[in-house]
Amino acid sequence: MAAQNNQNSQPEEETETVTQETDPDIPTTVVEIDATDIVVRTEKEFAISKEVLIEEESGNFQFINELSMKDLKLIDMEAWLATYLAPEISYYNPLPNTTVMGEPSADELGCKSFFDTLRALLMAGKIQNIIKNNNLRSYIDVMQGKKAYNETLVYEIEKTSPDNSQVIQRTFIPNLEKLTLLRYIDTQVKYNKEYTYEIFAHQFIIGTDYEYTSSINEGYQSIQGVGDMLKATIGVSYKPSLKIARIPIFKQNARLLDAAPLPPNVELVPYKGVFTEFLINLSGNSGDIEEMPIIITDADADFYKKYREARGLDEDAPIRFANDDASGRFEIYRTDVAPKSYEDFRTNLYAILGDKDAAAASMKSKVETNKKYYYTFRAIDQHDNRSNPSPVYQVEIVENNGMMFFLSSVYEFPTIEDKTMNARTFRRFLKINPNMIQSLVNVEDTSIESDMVIASAFDIPDSIVTLGKAEQDVWTKNFKLRVTSKHTGRKFDINLTCKTQYNRRDK
Repeated sequence: MAAQNNQNSQPEEETETVTQETDPDIPTTVVEIDATDIVVRTEKEFAISKEVLIEEESGNFQFINELSMKDLKLIDMEAWLATYLAPEISYYNPLPNTTVMGEPSADELGCKSFFDTLRALLMAGKIQNIIKNNNLRSYIDVMQGKKAYNETLVYEIEKTSPDNSQVIQRTFIPNLEKLTLLRYIDTQVKYNKEYTYEIFAHQFIIGTDYEYTSSINEGYQSIQGVGDMLKATIGVSYKPSLKIARIPIFKQNARLLDAAPLPPNVELVPYKGVFTEFLINLSGNSGDIEEMPIIITDADADFYKKYREARGLDEDAPIRFANDDASGRFEIYRTDVAPKSYEDFRTNLYAILGDKDAAAASMKSKVETNKKYYYTFRAIDQHDNRSNPSPVYQVEIVENNGMMFFLSSVYEFPTIEDKTMNARTFRRFLKINPNMIQSLVNVEDTSIESDMVIASAFDIPDSIVTLGKAEQDVWTKNFKLRVTSKHTGRKFDINLTCKTQYNRRDK
């Protein structure tokens, strides 16, 4: 019961020294504890290396290392242990909403003081064994860049919300030898509320705390190729520096959203001898599919955006539709103008019917005879998620000489003609014509044989007419014209020749 006696004893001075016996080959750890001012938590800048897995365009995966500097929270292990060993020091744990898996039950809290001390002594012994097993770096090891021994003690899951700056919940999970894969299910969440989960690894690090103790000046020595150098021997003492670093390893936003329902089953039933109304029967569907969402309202776009973000999907990825809860409410859209797409139903909500506790619903729809109407329907689940719209139904009650015909069919949207232009006219940008002098008739060079009978110029054959009175004509030459864009600098060439075209008018 030496540990319990230590807890009950009172020191004579405000400051005491706690010394533990260690292996003679390992420097002794001495902790000075000030009961009025003990620093357990500090911050220090660390270089954080992170591996990111990316997918290349070729489909291959590659790891990329990202290095950044960040201030990490540190716990002084020696000071922390001392808070359990020194009776005049009370250790305050400023972590509200915290759950530590494996902590003592309410029945064990009566012996908490004794068990805390016992656990602290056992932990100190285990740490001493870790240091003893060649895990303490010497001063030479530090200078040669040897990494400090470290291992993960515990994982921390911190839950926050963008709506609240305070930490909602912390969960600590010890890193046990048998722990290979842990599935943590958070049941304390609200539907359609965004949460941020960040995971930290509390890393136990055995660093090396060293200081220069002495210096002996051995005078100047001559070194070949360098000259006279002052040589000195410096003494260095070192000891373990035990820290726990809180290292962020994962962060992700999450939102609890269920799948949107499937479109409802639709049945359109006419009444015998009734010309102005018919019955609409709607019921929930069943199944599980993935398809592209069809957006009608702004609320639809907002839901699908949140759904994809919550599941880490791309912006244009299909989403899951399934009837995982009852769909007893329904939306009915109606228009009397032939729609070109579902967008035309945006402002044509006709009715909302049904109840959350129901599985089906019905209503009468009033219409005018000999007039076409277009209907589409959507199911609404328990969380107000809307399904994709059903096919569009074209409905008409035809009345002819007292006779009634109920016409109902699935309507197909008209196909949109492809009006894409593969070429653009250049006529309004560029016009190429021969100069006026090149278009004049050269009477002197136009040879008319003596045996030709020509009553007027209209009778002159095209082949003997010579155009152009310039020194050099353009009719027998080839030309290259280069066009350069002012915006992009792109160029293209036009190869051209000048041709004559004779327009003969009536006499």
